[in-house]
Amino acid sequence: MNHLNIQFSIEEVERLCQLYIDCQLSVLEEAELEYVLRHCHFASTIINETKDLMAISRTLKLKAAKQHKGFFALPLRVAACVAMALGIYITYNHLSLNQNNDNCIVYVAGEKVNSKMAHKIAEADVAKMKKFMEVVDEQQAHEKAKVEQFMNQINHSK
Repeated sequence: MNHLNIQFSIEEVERLCQLYIDCQLSVLEEAELEYVLRHCHFASTIINETKDLMAISRTLKLKAAKQHKGFFALPLRVAACVAMALGIYITYNHLSLNQNNDNCIVYVAGEKVNSKMAHKIAEADVAKMKKFMEVVDEQQAHEKAKVEQFMNQINHSK
């Protein structure tokens, strides 16, 4: 579809609406269909349903964007994870410096744990945190790639 003077029949528009409802259109094609529906004066049950679905989708996307823009959403999560990792690291280092002293008492599920077990727990938590941070990095890279691909599609279509 091109935004220039292309005329569609009602059957063509209805077919595109059906493809939209069946989730068979790309993001770019959906945007173009929305443009067509805004500028055509056809009316039928499927066309009206598609317009309603697009309005709902647009509203949900705006709400989601506002929620995700909650200023510090992802950075706050990452900062919390880093703080936890730092706390575990400091605890681990403190325990390793005080191996001979019983200055630190650790309880797990209400049971007192010896220093060797505390070290193992701290090491396991540090490993979990590293894995979590790797997953966060992968997700960020994946989202960045999706955004770049979408922007390239938009720029390519212009």
